Amino acid sequence: MTLKIYGVAASRAIRTLWMAEELGIPYEHVPINFSGDADAPLGKNNPDLRRANPMGRVPAIDDDGVGLAESMAINLYLARKHGKLWPATLQGEGLAFQWSFFGVTEIDPHIVEWARNALVLPQPERDPAKAAAALDKLQRPFDALEAALGRSRWLAGEAFTVADLNLSAVMFRARKMDLSSRPHVARWLGECFARPAARKAWAMRGE
Repeated sequence: MTLKIYGVAASRAIRTLWMAEELGIPYEHVPINFSGDADAPLGKNNPDLRRANPMGRVPAIDDDGVGLAESMAINLYLARKHGKLWPATLQGEGLAFQWSFFGVTEIDPHIVEWARNALVLPQPERDPAKAAAALDKLQRPFDALEAALGRSRWLAGEAFTVADLNLSAVMFRARKMDLSSRPHVARWLGECFARPAARKAWAMRGE
């Protein structure tokens, strides 16, 4: 049975679409759209989505009857299952969990708020004070990441792993920031998004 990935590419499902492309596994993309009719065939009340994730949120997957939600958990599961992009050591595994959760707790809420008020909302609706406050909250996490990447090219070992994919996918908006003071972060983001699988996945959302 083919892996099913629920969620439009413009959602956090992009993280799992990128993972599937990296792994080179067959999958069916079910583009659940939350902006339309909830009861439409591809709306959030889609019964197959609800079976995969009773919360009715994306991303979610159905992997041969195994339903799983939360993008970080899905990607860690797929990397571990397929034995690709999984760290080679126990320490690396710990780092993969660490940086994935770091992305969710320390980066995601602030980078979303920054992007909304610096890039996404129509100009009259943007709040520069909110953008500045969000950017300020990102300074310590970015410093921590810069230091880590100054010690190692990748986050969880000698090669690109799920740790790098998960965190860089959270940080895709940082490519619009001035990262000149954090050259290691800039280098790392560039290398992550230059990967063929990344290019293929992110092209699905026009980036």
